[in-house]
Amino acid sequence: MKKQLRNLFFLGTVLFLSASCTVSYINTDTLKQNYEKKIHRTTLPGKVLFKTDQRKKDTYEHVQVFLNENEVQRNFEVTAYGSYTPLILPIIRPERPRLEKYLLWKAARKARKLNADGVIIDNKNDFRVIKFK
Repeated sequence: MKKQLRNLFFLGTVLFLSASCTVSYINTDTLKQNYEKKIHRTTLPGKVLFKTDQRKKDTYEHVQVFLNENEVQRNFEVTAYGSYTPLILPIIRPERPRLEKYLLWKAARKARKLNADGVIIDNKNDFRVIKFK
């Protein structure tokens, strides 16, 4: 009986740990689409976009999000490095959907808090906050 419980616990641990390692790639088009959905989603039905949420409006108008350093057509300096590492419970919600939905938005919000001009996404968790020269 103890051996069966130990084997079951071991199997559960292996499944739990392996479920968090399933992210193979994240499509950049999906990232951009989810960012636009997040920006243009209003929390109150029937309200005009940006009429009630000034933080969203401020972030959308002043922070540019780039997925590659070559997309930035101006000189810039890096003001901060950041990362978005969400709390993941692999059985309930895997990492990939959460990153696809929130990575660009979280990076843009952090850049706006630092009064920066943009964000460059380096990989699935890390980003650089930039200011234009």
